[in-house]
Amino acid sequence: MIKKKIILLLIYIIIPLSVFPQDNIKPNTSSISINNSRDNWGIGFLYSEKGYGLSVSLYKNISKSSDLLLNLAITGITDPQEFEQFDIYNENSYIPNKINRVYMIPLNIGLQHYMFLDDIEGNFRPFIQGGITPALALTNPYSRSYFNAFGYFNASFALGGYIGAGLEYIEFKKVALTMNVRYYYLPVIGSDVYSLKNKPITDLGGLHINFGLNFLH
Repeated sequence: MIKKKIILLLIYIIIPLSVFPQDNIKPNTSSISINNSRDNWGIGFLYSEKGYGLSVSLYKNISKSSDLLLNLAITGITDPQEFEQFDIYNENSYIPNKINRVYMIPLNIGLQHYMFLDDIEGNFRPFIQGGITPALALTNPYSRSYFNAFGYFNASFALGGYIGAGLEYIEFKKVALTMNVRYYYLPVIGSDVYSLKNKPITDLGGLHINFGLNFLH
């Protein structure tokens, strides 16, 4: 399973480079200002095999082609073995053996490096990422209603890292569309995290697909 995810990540790195090769891109007069525009902050939506959520990012230029990246997200977490069923007698749905709702708040601290920044002319900018990720895991009882359960959170922690690759498309002078794929390894280091009864989630990571808007300066 992990090999399959890594292969997908490598494919995602290769596609932008093959679709937009240097020899086929014609210089234009706007490329200088575009290439000099750098990310300042951004907002995004993320989807993974364990859930989905929202994120906000801050960028600090540390060299001509590299940025320090801080990214904070909040996302739901599910066990891959969860399957929703419908109770025809009570006319509602439920998940067998589910005991907790699980949420994760990861803080990504890493580097984002733009590839071939001086060579590619135009609106597209491929990049690679990597860093460390401390994460807070929160659980509350599934037996309580969604909002009522907010007063019954328990906390745990995870610590690991991520690698990723993506592509920015600068649509306007101050706004860029971005999409990237990250693979996380986030083993739980605090108390056990349970979504299903007697089945602890030992790794909160996995493959994440991120879509967002970055605001430039």
